[in-house]
Amino acid sequence: MQNHLYSLEDIPDAIPYVTSYYKKRWGFCITHNERKELKKGTYRVFIDSKHDENGVLNYADFIIPSTKKIKDEILISTYLCHPSMANNELSGPVVALFLIKWLLNLKERKYNYRFVIVPETIGSITYINKNLKALQKNVKAGFVLSCVGDDLSYSLIHTPNANTLSDKVALHTLKNKTNFKEFSFLKRGSDERQYNSPLVNLGIVGICRTRYGDYKFYHIQKMILIL
Repeated sequence: MQNHLYSLEDIPDAIPYVTSYYKKRWGFCITHNERKELKKGTYRVFIDSKHDENGVLNYADFIIPSTKKIKDEILISTYLCHPSMANNELSGPVVALFLIKWLLNLKERKYNYRFVIVPETIGSITYINKNLKALQKNVKAGFVLSCVGDDLSYSLIHTPNANTLSDKVALHTLKNKTNFKEFSFLKRGSDERQYNSPLVNLGIVGICRTRYGDYKFYHIQKMILIL
């Protein structure tokens, strides 16, 4: 049983977030204190799950139209697949919703604004597969919102060439922020990977406060959302 348990000895009251979407394995994430309380012996585990069946992948796709009657779009993408983690999950959709409210109140909008909320990685792959031609034709700039809920820094993950409209706008906006950090595309880790993959090349940057993996409580439950 111990080989299938995941906990954090240095943060004994926190629950780590460990997943396995693409391998047929199983396990449980628990606090280290709970793990230590388990009695020695033989455990019988029953997991009611199935592989290789047709399922459903839900995502949100919301467009705020331009008041100029043009087709050019700005893409705002975020993800909602483990909402129990406030910073590395819920903060992105929350910020996206406030952006939607702000844009809807503008009297004039030069661009169309496309908001996409998907399960990270597999969701963006699915969305791109269904909409690639339209995205390549209409998207002029775009931003992936991830880990935007803390108050430690501001981070920009560039596109592969770091010279798109998205790169320039994001850098201009964030460069004077306190503790601003830039990262090359080689340091990517969220859906900017999929939007900039070969033959897709949408020129989408990643926007974070402290970048994923760079703060202590990344992929750990029991977090505090700061907006």
